[in-house]
Amino acid sequence: MKKFLLSMMVFVTMLSFNACSDSSAGQDQNLTSKESSEIGMKDFGRTVPVGIEKENGKFKVSFIISAQPYEIKDSKENESYISMIQQAVKDESPIHIFLKSNTNEIAKVEKATEEDIRFFKSAFTKEEKTEKGQSNKLASVIPDLATLNSLFAQIKNQSCGTSTASSPCITFRYPVDGCYARAHKMRQILINAGYDCEKQFVYGNLRASTGSCCVSWVYHVAILVSFKNASGVVEKRIIDPSLFSTGPVTDTAWRSACTNSTCGSTSVSSFANTAGNVYYRSPSGSLLYDNNYVNTNCVLTTFSSLSGCSPSPAPSVGHCGF
Repeated sequence: MKKFLLSMMVFVTMLSFNACSDSSAGQDQNLTSKESSEIGMKDFGRTVPVGIEKENGKFKVSFIISAQPYEIKDSKENESYISMIQQAVKDESPIHIFLKSNTNEIAKVEKATEEDIRFFKSAFTKEEKTEKGQSNKLASVIPDLATLNSLFAQIKNQSCGTSTASSPCITFRYPVDGCYARAHKMRQILINAGYDCEKQFVYGNLRASTGSCCVSWVYHVAILVSFKNASGVVEKRIIDPSLFSTGPVTDTAWRSACTNSTCGSTSVSSFANTAGNVYYRSPSGSLLYDNNYVNTNCVLTTFSSLSGCSPSPAPSVGHCGF
């Protein structure tokens, strides 16, 4: 996986270099970063859209990895762009996206190259992969509530801004995006303690409150752990300090927090449990993995100094791979 991610990062770098070279040669190719900024656009990069829904005169678009919603106006000028996005969602294929600067609004869409398509197709899989050798050494059930609470404290103490946090810290203070990386880092802490977990992904028109501001997501993910209660019965709990800083909660309570109506209209379209080693699951069930934490650590480092609900959209993590 590490070799795959490194190869992917090199590939993205080569694509950027080629785009600049083509533009400097006077070809009608993709805009360079400088050209994009001059006309108020930002290069979001080549990525795979996994959902598009019409809502209040606009289309809400979701992409792999990112939990943030993006939008494109339903207008005659955007008809060809919307059609390209819809086909890419159907095919789970990449397209090249440009955003209006400092917004989540899609300004331009370009076709991906055949090389892009082959590359991204190789990243997705419908098959859940097991980790050879590791899973057999881990306990799937935490023995008691006291141990569960102790593990929760260890995870929470790795939050960015605390004196005990190691590098990279976990960005619980910045819920705008990065839940996939937070969940994967939480699982790593459990693994180091000898335990494994599942993850739960919830999809829909999600809105959550931090207590001081609201965030919008197209999906959210956290770790789902099993433990024995005082009667020896196995129960499951979600650990997600970005929403619940006092302790583990039931998955029902967690999903309810992801649909906080005080932040606006909200709904859940579906949810699914996966193995703990799944890094990202698309709404249709396609999976990505980050077994060596390359993307995880890069995303957490990128967001480590941020807190609250701003900036939104979140800074680009395209340099992290995927």
